Amino acid sequence: MIKTRFLACSIVSANLESGNDKLVNALGTLSLSHDSAGKPTASSQVHAPKAASCSSVPISAEAAILIVAMRKLREAIVASRRRDMFAKAVYFFIIRTTIMLGHPESYHPALLYLFRCIHPFNALSNEEKMEYVGYLVLDLACRQNDLASAFHVRCLYNHRSRSVDTVLSALVHRNWLKYWDATTTTSAYERRLMQWTDEMMATHAIQCLGKSYLSIQKTFLERCTGLEWKSLKDTKKMSWALDEDRDNVIIKQIKKK
Repeated sequence: MIKTRFLACSIVSANLESGNDKLVNALGTLSLSHDSAGKPTASSQVHAPKAASCSSVPISAEAAILIVAMRKLREAIVASRRRDMFAKAVYFFIIRTTIMLGHPESYHPALLYLFRCIHPFNALSNEEKMEYVGYLVLDLACRQNDLASAFHVRCLYNHRSRSVDTVLSALVHRNWLKYWDATTTTSAYERRLMQWTDEMMATHAIQCLGKSYLSIQKTFLERCTGLEWKSLKDTKKMSWALDEDRDNVIIKQIKKK
């Protein structure tokens, strides 16, 4: 236990002062294995949904060690009831790291504790609040598919972010073009949270396109689904065919009389 907590403290102390880009690059070196992405006051309450989806992606052994170390560090801070700057910085690091690792069992309770127990006693700055409320809103909307709770948290903290609002609008209207365009303006952490709805938006786009067109440009199809043609054929098992001469995807063949 001492060794694990020492590892967590070493990781935190080495990265607390580093920027977001440095943390993202450091996490990129981890080998993630994919199969195929106190009682709170009334003013500090954050809605916690009754049932949350926890379908995390498989992770490697080294990432699992990191997650366990951060969990033990988080437990120590909760047990000691620390709400100082160190506790806040540790929670920032844990939330960002586990978001990039795709581990909601770590970042979701950390977000709730940050706003319920730390923020009322050691208030986050406006920039910090906008960043981490945005993560909570996107987690509710994308991973848990709970748009009502996402808008509730957004209004509770008066959150205003163009990138987050664009994602919410795209999800409400099932606007796949706006959704995929939003991926170019979001941060790495926001994009990682959006990946929970990538498959749903791609499937919805395919269904709509299949009912509306006989054929479609391959580039437009890839823009609508966020996937390349080869990936679409492999993952969606579609019967659509590619006309390589015209670079068109044939959705339905016209029956000759």
